[in-house]
This record gives sequence, C-alpha cells and structure tokens, in this order.
Amino acid sequence: MSRGRLSRFFYQENVFLFMLGYRWLSLIPPALGLVLTVPANPLLWLAFTFAVLDTLALSAFHARFNRLVQTYPLLFGIDHMVAAGLIAVTGGTESPYYLFALSPILAAAFFFQVRGGLFAAGAFSLLYLGALGVSTLVLNVTVETVSAISQIAGFFLIAALFGYLAILLKRVRETTTALERAHDELLRKHASLERSNRDWESIHALGQAIQSSAIDVLDVEEKILTTITGDLEYERVMLGLVDQENQMLLGWLTHRRRTWYESPAGVFATNELPLRADSGLIAQAVLEGKPRNIANGAPPTNDPAMNARLGLAHYAILPLIMRDHPVGVLLVDNPDSGAPIPAESFRSLTTVAHQAALALGSTKLCVERAQRLAVEQERNRIAMEIHDTASQALFGIVYALDACTKMLPPDAEPVRARLIDTRAVAEHTMYDLRRSVYDIWSRELTANEFAAELRAHLVKLDAPKTLKVNISVEGELDMLGSAVRKNLLRIAEEGLSNIVKHSRATEATVCLSIKPPQTRLLIQDNGRGFATRPNGQNGFGLNSVRERARAIGAQVWLENLPEGGAKLEVTLNTFTRGDEVQEVYADSAGG
Repeated sequence: MSRGRLSRFFYQENVFLFMLGYRWLSLIPPALGLVLTVPANPLLWLAFTFAVLDTLALSAFHARFNRLVQTYPLLFGIDHMVAAGLIAVTGGTESPYYLFALSPILAAAFFFQVRGGLFAAGAFSLLYLGALGVSTLVLNVTVETVSAISQIAGFFLIAALFGYLAILLKRVRETTTALERAHDELLRKHASLERSNRDWESIHALGQAIQSSAIDVLDVEEKILTTITGDLEYERVMLGLVDQENQMLLGWLTHRRRTWYESPAGVFATNELPLRADSGLIAQAVLEGKPRNIANGAPPTNDPAMNARLGLAHYAILPLIMRDHPVGVLLVDNPDSGAPIPAESFRSLTTVAHQAALALGSTKLCVERAQRLAVEQERNRIAMEIHDTASQALFGIVYALDACTKMLPPDAEPVRARLIDTRAVAEHTMYDLRRSVYDIWSRELTANEFAAELRAHLVKLDAPKTLKVNISVEGELDMLGSAVRKNLLRIAEEGLSNIVKHSRATEATVCLSIKPPQTRLLIQDNGRGFATRPNGQNGFGLNSVRERARAIGAQVWLENLPEGGAKLEVTLNTFTRGDEVQEVYADSAGG
C-alpha cells in the first residue's frame, strides 16, 4: 500500500471512530429523558434499546462498515431511515434523538466533503418531514413549524460546516504527506551524499597512501582491499592479477572486514582462472573491460566447484584496466547481508576500481622498470668486464702472434704455419667474444645499425665481389623489443652466411618489414638452392635460426624457388610494448 493510500485509510478510520464516539454521546439525551419520565413510556424504551443495539453493531463491526460506506455511499440511507424512525416514534420536533440523527450527516460530510454532506442533509430532510407526518398522524403529536424549519436548516448548516472542515483537513493531510515525502527524500539524499563523501574521501586517501608509500605490488593490493572493506564497509573483497604472458587470472588475495590473510592456495579451487570467454562472468568482464553488478545470483565461473568455494550470490565484478590493458579484477560482495549492491554504491566501487587500476598498474610498471634497469646494468657491467679483460687479452695475443710470425726466419716455415693457425683461432675467438658482448649489451639497435651490422658481417665473411646484396629496413624498428631486434639480426646474419658459403649466388636480398600487425624478415638469393639431407636433419645454422625464431614467437619458412635460388622467411606479430617480448613457444616452427 502506498504512503498516500495508507494515510487516507488511517484518516477514514479515525473519522469513523470519531463518529462512533459522537453517536454514543448523542444517546445521552434520550437516556436522561427515560430516567426523568415517570411513568416510563414502553415505546420510548423500545426506541432507546433499538438505538443502543444499532450503535453496538456499528461499534463491533466498524472496520467492515467503514469499508462498505466508502464503496457504497448509499448505505448512509439505512442510517438515515433508522434515525427518521426514531424521531417519528419519540415526539417529532421534540424528539431527543435529534443529535443522534445528525451522525450520518456528519459522517457523509467528513467522508465526502461539502457535496456529500449537503446531499445527505437533503435526503434526510425528506425523511425527516416524513417522520414528522407519521408522528402527527399516528401518535397525534403536534409539530411546531418553526422548530421543524430550524432543525432542517440545522441539517444543511452542519453539513456545509463539517464538509468544509473535511476539505481543510484533507488539504492539511495532503500537505503533511508531501512534507513527509520531502523529509524522506531529503534524508535519502543526505545519506547518499554522506556515502558519496565517504567514498571520495576513501578514494583520495587511497591515492595519497599509494603515492606516498607504494613501492611494492603487494602493498598496493593490501591498501586497495583494506580501503574497500574498511572505509567503504564491504564485508569481503577479492583481488586477482592478470598474467599477460599466460592469459590467466592468478595471485588471488581475499580481505574481510576484520581479518587479513593471504590464502596459500588462492581463493579458487585452483590458483589460476583462464582468461577465456568460456571461463565465466569474471573472465568475460575482464576481457570486455566492463564492470558488472550481478544481482540475480548468476555463477561467477563455469566451474561448479570453484563457484561453491567462492560463495558469491550478489556481487560486483570490477575489471582493473589501465590504458586499455587489463591489470587485474576486483570481486566485491556482501555475504552477511545477502542483498544486491545498490546502483549508487556500484558507481562508487567503479570509481574506486579506476583509481586502483591506475595505482596497481603504475606500481607494476615501476617495479618491472626497476627490475629491467637492474638487469641491464648487470649485463652492461659483465659486458664491460669481458671487453676490458678477455677481449683485450685476446687482442694482445693476436697482435703478439702476428708479430712473432713476422719475426721468424725464412727457414722456420712449419713454426710459421702453426703460429698462423693459432692466430686464426685467437682471432675467431675474439670475434665470437665481441659478438657475445654485443648480445649482452643493452643498447637499442636502430634501422641504420641493423643494415650496417649485416654489411660488416659480409665483410667478415669475405663475400665474393660478384655477389650483390640489397639490404633494406621498412617501418619503425623501435616498435620491436631489443631482444626481438637482436634475434632477427642474428637470423639475417646466419642466412647471409649460408648464401656466401653454399649458394654460389650473384644476387641476394635481405628485407625487414615492420608493418603492424606483422613483422616479416625475407632473405632470398638466386643461387643453387639447398639440398635436403637424407636423414631429414638440419644443419647447425638452420637449427640456430629455428631456435631464435621460437624464442621470439616467430615462424620460419624455407623453400627452394622454382626459378632457382632459395627463400628464408620469418614472420611474427608486431607488439608495441617496449622491451617486452611475448614468449610464444610454438610446438614446431614452420617448414
């Protein structure tokens, strides 16, 4: 029942009770008349008894009569006839039941305002005149015309007065109801503003705490969880991190309002949830990057055992997205209340999730950057040590062997040959060592340096002057990570080595094309192609190419061309994530 209907019901009920009280009081004059009349008139006692029984019946069933007269207003006519009958048998204009006869008119005026009261007054006036006629003809009672007119006028006056009073009471009631509604709305908005203010204060405090002391991912996670359960007063919250490499949600933490713990086995039956659409609502929300407020008890995953352990019925799934990349996910529920999260609270949680994603993602980037910088510094240190010690020593050995070879007398040819061989080995070792140092060195490789390294490699291979090699780099090389660039360079060097040593080609092409979403390295010549070994095994060089391609998630195709020559093609997806390398290990490279 609405507030307006409920208020109207209680108003009508109170009016009916008031009219019953008036009706009982109106029986006092006839009761006094019976007591003071000696000897008592049996007809008067009979009329009084009937009036009392009628009033008792109305009192006993007042609720039902109240509903009936609201639905069927003409039922007031029965009460009018009862009152008219009492007046007819008890003296006409001198009847003590005049006040009793006014009760149905007053009730009609209260229930149906002025119009209803005047209609009741007019109807009873006709019945009243009939009652006076019966009293005159049957009981020989003298009717005073002035008194009759005054009493009839009193019917209409009372009906108009109380009808207007009912209108005023209705307006007061409506105004009171409107004020109550406004009061309730103000209380609701005040509570909402207090909640929003508390939420924003929590978000602000979370941001300040993270900016001032967030140096570890676990610290940031704990601050996020304690903010939601402590400041925002939610019973339970769970946080999982996204593993981009394996496309999993793992590393789950759970925080309750009064207990902080890290579950060794995670929240789920397993510690990992695959990021696939068929994994359930959690994975779908993270993949879509859209928060969800689950109010219908839908299971969060497609694993019944996992859902039983989670125990979620009404909960919010809040993906943590930073720069269009998922960082993690928050699960918030109220297991104690068992009620859905209101829309307004869900909006506040979404704002907290945005702040948490920024804080968590930034902290992860800072930690990863610091780790990568530490690795690079250590690699640079090792490279410097190798360059300053072993490399210099080998250079000295090569220089000394060369000098010794020149100082030998002409008849020491066997010794000279041995020294020349030793010098060649030392020089080759020095070349390999420098190459390893280059691999360790963390500097970036530009497009010009990529082409220059390949040309220098051709010089070291002592490529024949009849071989013309065209080297080109298309696209932005800095879109690739440093590890990807170096592996592509080594693959290209190995391809050129095979061309120089085995192909007898006169023309060769090396083209590196970086055009998202794919990077393609093509090495092609017009030589005699390659021969397939009987045992199906590849040489060391081709195995090296395949291993390097596998390490960067690339695929390799090697084939003889119909017009002569061979083609080596390496393709991989282009990623724009700095030094990150997607470790996609295929079961086998393409052939």
